[in-house]
Amino acid sequence: MTESTSTTTKRVRYNPTVAIVVAMVAGVAAGFIGGSRMTEIQFVGDIFFRLIQMCMVPFVMCQIIEAVGSLTGKQLGSIGTKAVVIFLVSSLLASAFGIFCTVLAQPGAGLASTDLVMSATTDLEGTTTSVQDTIVGFFSSNIFASMAGGSMVPCLVFSIFFGIGVSVYRTKIDEDCVAYKAVCEVNEILLTIIRIVMNVAPIGIFAYVSASIGALGLDILIPIGKYILVLFFATLIFTLVWFVVVQVYCKLPITKLAPKMFRMTVLAASTISSAVTLPTEMDDARNKIGISDEVASLVLPLGMPLNSNGSALHMACTAVFVSQMFNMPFEGSMLVYVCVIAWLLSLANAVAPGATLISLTMLMPALGLPLEAVAILGGLEYIVAAIRTTLNVNSDVFSALLVAKSENAIDYDVFNGTKRLDA
Repeated sequence: MTESTSTTTKRVRYNPTVAIVVAMVAGVAAGFIGGSRMTEIQFVGDIFFRLIQMCMVPFVMCQIIEAVGSLTGKQLGSIGTKAVVIFLVSSLLASAFGIFCTVLAQPGAGLASTDLVMSATTDLEGTTTSVQDTIVGFFSSNIFASMAGGSMVPCLVFSIFFGIGVSVYRTKIDEDCVAYKAVCEVNEILLTIIRIVMNVAPIGIFAYVSASIGALGLDILIPIGKYILVLFFATLIFTLVWFVVVQVYCKLPITKLAPKMFRMTVLAASTISSAVTLPTEMDDARNKIGISDEVASLVLPLGMPLNSNGSALHMACTAVFVSQMFNMPFEGSMLVYVCVIAWLLSLANAVAPGATLISLTMLMPALGLPLEAVAILGGLEYIVAAIRTTLNVNSDVFSALLVAKSENAIDYDVFNGTKRLDA
């Protein structure tokens, strides 16, 4: 009797990943059935995301300070340099691939004379930015203002410098550093808070997804469905190419690696936030895939703002689509310019829900495209963000695997399930 009861208990044990998948599917169904009425419960989803985001900037900063502070100068130079090079190259390739797929498929052709385009208006003002402004924006003149504004890249740069200072100081005094210990303890407390909030993730995700789909409606979705399909399949193909690269270089079979990344992929798609997904991503990278702690703790938080493969591909694809939709096609060297602009803007891309609107108001003026496109595409926030965020998150892990392999820092026993690390 006891054995039977125990077996039954195991069968009905709560699985957070399954719960999130169910909540996401139920949210989509409720959105289509309930329509615009579902927007009345969006505040529940907004509360969930705010609870997560209230800890995210200090959490990422503490993760990077702890990771950098624990390394020697030689280790930091080796791991950090490799990671940044992989980030920049892969995001540039993602941008180029997005352009290639959109030029090939022509999803915007024939839409210029439709009511959707002819009636598009917006009160938004474009945000212009130059290459110089983008680079200068990476450095904060007031770190507290950057933290309050959620500007991840300046916070990242400050955290790296702070971590380097901790590393040098620890080496100098040759004993335990109180500041380093304090950062580690704060990091653990913030992670505990995030884990507590994630217990209600299915509720928040259901509310946000159902409200987003309900507000979107079929009136917008049908005419630009081809654009969504092009973005989806371009992202899928680029992800598969990443899997092949990792399998060849790291000797990790796709059939084993993909299931180990399933939980983080579902969470990325459902929350549409690489920041919210980061704790789960780091846990699975260490305890399921076998990436060493020193690599995972540095590369994954570093990659969250700097390694936006999905954002680069999305913005490049969107720019070309809008040019086709308004009958302003890009050709020749202009496509190269689009590739570079989309790549640079992906580095300054927000890492939370609502990022699409910010990205588009920067992208359209930079390329001389009508800002009215934002009125058409802004409503697609959830769909396009779900697509791009999965690639953002997965490419961070792929990059970490390449770095870890070069540093001989992959535990294949953990990956093969013959060894379990403590979470």
